[in-house]
Amino acid sequence: MNSTSIAPCGVICDVCYGFQRVKNKCAGCLNTGNKPYHCTACSIKTCHEKKGNEELLCHECPKFPCRRIRDLDKRYTSKYGESPVRNLTKIKNMGLIQFIAIEEESWKCIKCGQLLCVHREVCLA
Repeated sequence: MNSTSIAPCGVICDVCYGFQRVKNKCAGCLNTGNKPYHCTACSIKTCHEKKGNEELLCHECPKFPCRRIRDLDKRYTSKYGESPVRNLTKIKNMGLIQFIAIEEESWKCIKCGQLLCVHREVCLA
């Protein structure tokens, strides 16, 4: 994981199935390249509050957490048990580098060491 592994909304791209798959691999939110339509047309990434800075993390916004972020958080929490709002709050409190280090360890498969996928219940390896 690195700083471009965290989407502005708090989603961790590295643990997404689209990012981990081999065929038709997603480049990740902040990288150029192949992405699913919902990522390229993301209204959170292009929010007018960012004033053109698409890499700005949403916790830096005075309106955080806005309706869009709360709606995303509700979907991710109920579907995958992952909270983008909680991720952004942790980043705000501990900093991005420490957050990434902690998340890398918590998402590692205990058997093979590969990153787990938020969209699957078992290790892809």
